[in-house]
Amino acid sequence: MINKLTFLRSFVLLTLLTGIYLLNTGCKSSSKTQNSLVSAIDTHNSRNSLDWPGVYSAKLPCADCSGINAIITLNEDNTFKRQYQYEGKSDSVYTQTGKISWEKQGSVIRLEEDGEPGYYKVLENGLQQLDASGKPILGATAGGYNFRKVEQNKIEEKYWKLTQLNGQNISFSGQKEPYMILKTADSSVRGFAGCNGFGGHFELLPGNRVHFSKMISTKMACPDLALENQFMQILQKADNYSQHGDTLYLNKARMAPLAQFVAVYFN
Repeated sequence: MINKLTFLRSFVLLTLLTGIYLLNTGCKSSSKTQNSLVSAIDTHNSRNSLDWPGVYSAKLPCADCSGINAIITLNEDNTFKRQYQYEGKSDSVYTQTGKISWEKQGSVIRLEEDGEPGYYKVLENGLQQLDASGKPILGATAGGYNFRKVEQNKIEEKYWKLTQLNGQNISFSGQKEPYMILKTADSSVRGFAGCNGFGGHFELLPGNRVHFSKMISTKMACPDLALENQFMQILQKADNYSQHGDTLYLNKARMAPLAQFVAVYFN
């Protein structure tokens, strides 16, 4: 028969061994959980957590001009279009296209084309241009290299070039194209109709409804006066709009579009 002292010793030893086993198991489990959390954090990056496709604009610093108007369009298929216009020097728009490659951590993109590649950090609703080695630009002009994402689902504050009236492509003899801009600050619309500049008031209502009113214009005559009259009449008739990316349609009820416009980021 086992005496009481031997039994107590065996019981204490068994308890200690059990405690050590549970402690080790708990540590391994905690370590696995921690590693899983770290892994989850590592995979949460700009590429898979931000709505990065879209159009981004900036006015970049320029050593010998008043600024460089820049537009970068990032597409979901990992292609891009980059456009530059040197303000005060030329009306020409320089366009580059190519492919997007992502760095390993998923927060920086490289725009690959025949010229300088270009690195950009992808932010919430923005891009930060980096230097040629992929590092932040330093110095007094560093803040000038930030791009903001254009709200493509909004029709205000955009230069809308008129391209069609009643389903027909427009043509004009003058050098200036017909266009309109809807200004948010005072709910005004302004533009050029073919011969004359015009202005007025607009109101956006629920259900993509729109109403133009108080339209006024100058009274010069020119060969494109018929185009102008048709354009102005359509602005008075339109009661709703639809938008598909950079294309805007003015409509009357559910009939075919009265007018079609395309967004122009350089004008």
